[in-house]
Amino acid sequence: MGLQKQVGLYYSGAVAGDPASENPRIYRPKNPQAEGIVTVGNFVFEGTDPLAQVSASGSVVAGFVERVINYYNFTLTSGATMQIPDGTNITVGIKGDWYAAYDQSAAPTLGQAAFASTTDGSITFDDVGATVAGHVETGFLVKEVREEDGLVMISNYTTATA
Repeated sequence: MGLQKQVGLYYSGAVAGDPASENPRIYRPKNPQAEGIVTVGNFVFEGTDPLAQVSASGSVVAGFVERVINYYNFTLTSGATMQIPDGTNITVGIKGDWYAAYDQSAAPTLGQAAFASTTDGSITFDDVGATVAGHVETGFLVKEVREEDGLVMISNYTTATA
């Protein structure tokens, strides 16, 4: 393990997978099992048994993996991990506001849609209705961009217009 190269003076307000508001959050009726390794703060897809399993790859989005501090670090020599091992029950949100990480070289803008990679569930952002190769639109939109920590608030709640 290398030496620390950066020291932050303040804690981040959140990390990927954290709830982003006190708005109600809706989850899958049962906590499904991970089919293979899945990553907190990414989207997951329906697994082999769509009612009981989710997978990091697929074509039908099952929801967003919420960060719940009850997953063990299954590689004891690593410093930390956002990966959840195969067979672990996970919390999958289907409606609500969550924080997700973004590539800081291409910051998203408010109102853009979140697209999930069909190979690993990672998130990229583009205009609503766009076609993004290897990704599916999730129904979540960017509601806030936090440049200081590389997070965006994504939500699938709509706002009423008068």
